[in-house]
Amino acid sequence: MTLQQLEYILALDTYRHYVTAADKCFVTQPTITIQVKKLEDEIGVQIFDRSKTPLEPTPLGEIILSKARTIIQEVQQLKEIVNHERENLAGEFKIGIISTISPYIIPKFIGSFMQNYPDTQLDINEMQTEEIIKALDKGQIDIGILVTPLEEHFLREIPLYNEPFVYYGSSDLPLQSRSSISAKDIEDLEGLWLLNSGHCFRNQVLKICNSPKNKKNIAFQSGSIETLQKMVDNYGGFTLIPEMGLSGLDTTKVIHFSEPKPVREVSIVVHKSFAKENLLEVLRKEILKVVPPSFKKNERFMKIRWR
Repeated sequence: MTLQQLEYILALDTYRHYVTAADKCFVTQPTITIQVKKLEDEIGVQIFDRSKTPLEPTPLGEIILSKARTIIQEVQQLKEIVNHERENLAGEFKIGIISTISPYIIPKFIGSFMQNYPDTQLDINEMQTEEIIKALDKGQIDIGILVTPLEEHFLREIPLYNEPFVYYGSSDLPLQSRSSISAKDIEDLEGLWLLNSGHCFRNQVLKICNSPKNKKNIAFQSGSIETLQKMVDNYGGFTLIPEMGLSGLDTTKVIHFSEPKPVREVSIVVHKSFAKENLLEVLRKEILKVVPPSFKKNERFMKIRWR
């Protein structure tokens, strides 16, 4: 059994196609086919069900792939420690961020980050929460920026800030004359617009509103909070939006919550094997620079000292 063979089976698990996996590993298709078969013969277990299209792991194969993924991550961590790579910010890093956070922080901090760290390349993609969790587990991305807590044993969460929600509603609703409201005030209010299922923002809003009377629900495949705002503007009803999304809105439709305000915790999330502490520290500092001073920020960052 070799590390190369483990990398081949992980590539096959990711791409579910021999030719694509071979291309990504920079080898020929026969090479990856032979090496995977050798590994299966050695351990006496069929890792992939080749009768299915696309390729699928067998039940035992899933277990082997999980162990292989852990081994490769540990080896990568060891290499980084030995080579002091954790102190070096040069390189390309993949970041997954949920769409209800991305438009409010990426455009604000990315320019400063690029100027201050020109040797660090960030490949940023909007993803849903479950996609980020799976991608971190499989090593397909390096860093996630999303709402926590996630309570996944293999992930490390680094809280950045708590962002308050605000109410955004049409002028014909009874709350519009109020200077502030509580979460209790909207429990019996009808006309809530929501994102489609799969967005954690939807679940957060439902927890705050917590009422079966909110019947005006609609699914948007775009996952766009801006679309919800336009639905309120055009068709009435109300929604909740993160406070950083207030720019350019009709302020007459905005009502802030009284204390204790409903908030969402935004965090940097990495696999527990991720060892580039310097990168996490500078990314955290650059993001916090663009967060409004009124937000509760987590100014503390404790580095893990790898030995």
